[in-house]
Amino acid sequence: MVHIEQRRVALPTGVTLNVHIAGEGHDVLLLHGITGCGLYWSAQIDSLVTAGYRVFAPDGRGHGTSDRASDYETSSIAEDAAALITMLGLAKPTVIGHSMGGAQSLYLASEHPELVGRLILEDPAVWPQGGDDAYIAAMRDPWKQGLIAWTGMTHADLVAFKRAEAPHWSGEALDAWAMAKLQNDPEVLSWLDEIKTPVWQWLNKVTVPITVLYCEPEKGGVVSAAFAQELVGYMPHLNAVCIPGVGHEMHHDNPAAFISAVWDAMN
Repeated sequence: MVHIEQRRVALPTGVTLNVHIAGEGHDVLLLHGITGCGLYWSAQIDSLVTAGYRVFAPDGRGHGTSDRASDYETSSIAEDAAALITMLGLAKPTVIGHSMGGAQSLYLASEHPELVGRLILEDPAVWPQGGDDAYIAAMRDPWKQGLIAWTGMTHADLVAFKRAEAPHWSGEALDAWAMAKLQNDPEVLSWLDEIKTPVWQWLNKVTVPITVLYCEPEKGGVVSAAFAQELVGYMPHLNAVCIPGVGHEMHHDNPAAFISAVWDAMN
């Protein structure tokens, strides 16, 4: 295991984020998905640091030990990422974002392309068409009830609960999942209101290289093959790659296949 430093960074966006930092070399910024945390990327931090990268993995606002907030919109969390890059002096980092973090990364590059070297998006939570309030509530409300219930469970019970769902996950991944669920602000799920806005309404065409990683249709991913090709057609420097045999959380489902796709995108 590599040594990971934790640093509290007060941002001009009004929140203080807890940032996990490790390694030396070219900068990589890791942006986790909704209800995750910076240490959700532990295996990837090890791989990236070993390969000679300097890695920054923040707990997003409302996640981990970072500040809670009243606003969890994509535009706001993207501005957190932009401020973090500027304040920590990251030099055009490679930004790897999962799910909500993928939407955050894409918005970041769309609004601040000068801050980013390239994007790698792991099944980013963006939509070609918007959803109505009933659809959003049907997703958000049971999940919120689950988050609240999980805060009453022990860490060990949460690990056992997730192991029953994902027996192929590593102990490290299960531990990070359980820790994150005990630390989340349940209000982060208000981010799901973003489903109302199709990606085309805020996405600008940029020249930053982008790789979208998506999964096979039966695996329950957000990005379909057809939507991936729409993104390829819209964005001049976007490439889409299907990783077989993994689901939405591909960096936990098959860390080796995921990091191999990352190396391909970075080289």
